[in-house]
Amino acid sequence: MLTPLPPDNTVLRMQRVTQQYGAAVALLDATFDLQPGVVGLLGPNGAGKSTLIHLAAGLKTPTRGKVTWLGGKSQGDPALEGQIALVPDGDSLPKLDSALSLVTMVLRCHGLTAHDAETRAKAVLSRLGMDAKWHEPLGGLSRGQRQRVKLAQAFAMPARLVLLDEPLNALDPMWRLEVAALMHEAAQNGACVVVSSHILEEVQSIAGWLLLLFRGRVVAAGSQAEIRALLHKRAQALRLKASDPRALARELLSRAPVTELKIDAHYLTVQASEPAELFLALPHAVLASGVRVDFAATDGDDLISLFQALAKEVK
Repeated sequence: MLTPLPPDNTVLRMQRVTQQYGAAVALLDATFDLQPGVVGLLGPNGAGKSTLIHLAAGLKTPTRGKVTWLGGKSQGDPALEGQIALVPDGDSLPKLDSALSLVTMVLRCHGLTAHDAETRAKAVLSRLGMDAKWHEPLGGLSRGQRQRVKLAQAFAMPARLVLLDEPLNALDPMWRLEVAALMHEAAQNGACVVVSSHILEEVQSIAGWLLLLFRGRVVAAGSQAEIRALLHKRAQALRLKASDPRALARELLSRAPVTELKIDAHYLTVQASEPAELFLALPHAVLASGVRVDFAATDGDDLISLFQALAKEVK
């Protein structure tokens, strides 16, 4: 059974959490709350994603700070039994066990009867296309099939917090869609599903809420709409192809807080301290200069550019 959530609906809370390994800092001063839904944990390799996942799973005790679950429950609280499911990165399944025996055993360990555990295991494995491979040793399965067995272990449990570290690795497109559907179904049933990945486009298509990590720091957190607003605010440059870029540049300089300007043949690249003011000034500058604009685009209005911009602030 799913444990009832506290009134504030918080599944996971980290308060100023730091994790060190000797002198190396893997996670620094992380503070956030997670509610039910699909959460994308994004960052380049080495950003601290796996460390955060292990802390969220209760497998590590933070060097400093506090991690709580389900409204204030602490690491080791018996009430958390069966409420956290983890799919770690890597391939470490026992080679001699079968898919059915492994998933059934996991469910038995969390209190299900033998009959209920096997019934539930078969249902989830079938959903992931593994019904024809129930009794085959895991060592003889393909990497993608073993990945589906790992995911079946997590989704078979009625957990409130589902932690998936690079869950779509080795999966064919069809099974990626099916796993995404399982994520959303779990979220609709009240779980918080955390999807860790370094592939931005992949997680953007799945998660409604994003947590961005860079060099061990949470550099941005919020809904996709909030992240898009942050991207717009931090747009790096406006690039235009114009019949007379110098004339257009003069008009923009007089109408917007331009901080940088570059002219290359028929192209004009311009940056401003307030991007919104630059965008508002552009049509007026075009009309006043009489210049024809054949092309206009923003550089920096994607998550990769946001990471690059935020990275400058945490160096």
